[in-house]
Amino acid sequence: MARDLHSDFNTAVQADEIHPILIVKINTAGGDVRVWTGLGDLTFDSETYTGTGDLAGVSEIQEKSDLSATGLSFSLSGIPSATISTALGQIEQGRACILWLGLLNITTGAIINNPYELFSGFTDVTVISEGGDSSTIAINAENRMISLERAKVRRYTDEDQQNEVSGDKGFEFVPGLQDKIVTFGGS
Repeated sequence: MARDLHSDFNTAVQADEIHPILIVKINTAGGDVRVWTGLGDLTFDSETYTGTGDLAGVSEIQEKSDLSATGLSFSLSGIPSATISTALGQIEQGRACILWLGLLNITTGAIINNPYELFSGFTDVTVISEGGDSSTIAINAENRMISLERAKVRRYTDEDQQNEVSGDKGFEFVPGLQDKIVTFGGS
């Protein structure tokens, strides 16, 4: 599949030595969690990402030509067991999450312009594995295409229309039409 890469990114990929990094942004009830696979803080898109050294894991990224939804799993390790309840309360289903592939300039330590977006989707299920002192949180995410697989449950009734647009009278008289006798052209 063809990719639109920024010229700076394309030039850096073709260099003799490159340093790839992963950048992750996960929306939670308490705000965005922003981490990257390095040490220290990284500024990307006017936001600060905290270095985790090792993100612990990102599952295989899949693409399919049949427009079916694919998922991804992020895992963060080394989380103190005391903060697990906070994590459980803030990570919710259906929140936005994005994964980028970036390149780091080894000389300056700066990120090369316009990292490539590898995955964009919504959080799904959170799995927590508790250890003695620390724990691992795995966040499963679904591609945006998952919304195409969900059924749209709509009824052509006045009650359903009132839930969508309060005060709309479009379906108010529909039940009365079922027994209505309409005569065209004559008495």
